[in-house]
Amino acid sequence: MSARKPWLLPVLLLAMAALALPLVGMMLARDSSALAPVRWIEVTGPFERITAEQVRTAVAPALRGGFFFLPLDEIRDRVSAMNWADRVEVRKRWPDTVEVRLSERRVLARLGRERLIDRDGRVFDADSHVPMGGIPRFEVSEQRVEDALALYELVRPGLESLGLELARLSLSERGGAALTTAEGLEIVIGRSAHQQRWARLVHGLPLLRLQQDGDPERIDLRYTNGFAVRWHDPNATAAPPGDA
Repeated sequence: MSARKPWLLPVLLLAMAALALPLVGMMLARDSSALAPVRWIEVTGPFERITAEQVRTAVAPALRGGFFFLPLDEIRDRVSAMNWADRVEVRKRWPDTVEVRLSERRVLARLGRERLIDRDGRVFDADSHVPMGGIPRFEVSEQRVEDALALYELVRPGLESLGLELARLSLSERGGAALTTAEGLEIVIGRSAHQQRWARLVHGLPLLRLQQDGDPERIDLRYTNGFAVRWHDPNATAAPPGDA
């Protein structure tokens, strides 16, 4: 008769448990959505362009694994892919809630007619039905957005000190820069020496305003030691409209 092996039964039990663990894990993963379903998607944050319902719709397909197997990275990516989403935080709260906190992009300018530039210099698509009044338009190629932003930062303080508001900034492929203000003033800066030319305008225009009646209509900064001004004629009358 062979000797008994008291250690054999525990070893067999451990081996069976090791084999069963992957199967149990698969069953839990498959049934976790039923055992611990996500019932609430809580959306918070300062946002105006995105609605909470849009966020919930974007997130819903990622909730299939239930509370214990939530793919938080996928949820964050789905919300981040929305046009206006900027910073997104996602976490889960026991027992059945996903929390999504987001902030929207802050618009700096319109790029052409259909796209926008946020305050971090990123270009994104705009929803056509969203009104965007009161922001300047950049007429530049997407490859020159960085140059346009640098020019904007250069002229913005000067425009504010002159009581002017930027409506349009254009930058040609050769570097020719020009501005149009909301007041209708056209300012031609040219291709070079932007900083020096702009400084001359900011310091010189207030003095000219004291000596001249009316408002400037067009200013050309493309001169070595000064700039040319065409003044608006307050006595000029608009031409009658032609036949429609």
